[in-house]
Amino acid sequence: MIASVIEEAVLRKITSLRIPPGASILDVPCGGGALTARLTQMGFNVFAADIEPVQAVLNDHFRFVDLNRQAVPWPDETFDVACSIEGIEHLENPHRFLREIHRVLRPGGRLILTTPNIVSLRSRVRFLGSAFFHKDPRPLNETARHPLHHIGLRPLPMLRYDLHTTGFSLEEVGCSHTKGVSWAYTILVPWMWLYTSIAFRKEKDPDQKSRNREIRRAMFSRSVLLGENLVLVARKK
Repeated sequence: MIASVIEEAVLRKITSLRIPPGASILDVPCGGGALTARLTQMGFNVFAADIEPVQAVLNDHFRFVDLNRQAVPWPDETFDVACSIEGIEHLENPHRFLREIHRVLRPGGRLILTTPNIVSLRSRVRFLGSAFFHKDPRPLNETARHPLHHIGLRPLPMLRYDLHTTGFSLEEVGCSHTKGVSWAYTILVPWMWLYTSIAFRKEKDPDQKSRNREIRRAMFSRSVLLGENLVLVARKK
């Protein structure tokens, strides 16, 4: 089973975090199971869940779950690491999902989360011209609700808010990969930096001012300006 470029980025991140072999990892939603299979080969104790049935690949470590309606079907403090690959943007209630992940992680456990990067330079220009982000360049099909629809695309500051208000601390902000065409938009960076700096000056709360400086540094990092998909690492407080 071949892992996607995003799953390969997650595998590299897990290696860089030096997660010990035998650690318990939850992959949710797991998609076709490629990441779960690779993690299992690396010696981890991996469990997975998704709305699509992939038991044939994952056997008894798989659970069918509709994350919009059901809790994550494992007890409190079960896992050392949770991976959520391109999932949160499909959910009706991302805060409920993050609280569930927080519940099943052990104290100090990590969440590795990926999602389309809608604040990249290319995405911002697309939104300026069409009011649609680059991962969804046209309206969703309204015939019926589909679990793969991007109903919750979220910018980095909102994701940080989501994590910090559900018991996590965001540790790293990276990306899966970049495309060469994105460099063509870097001419806009000085104007964006100035505009953002002026907007952030309106914040009165001193603690939030400090946090806003962290947010601005992340927003103007190479990963966020040019990356196709965000790769976030957060720790359970």
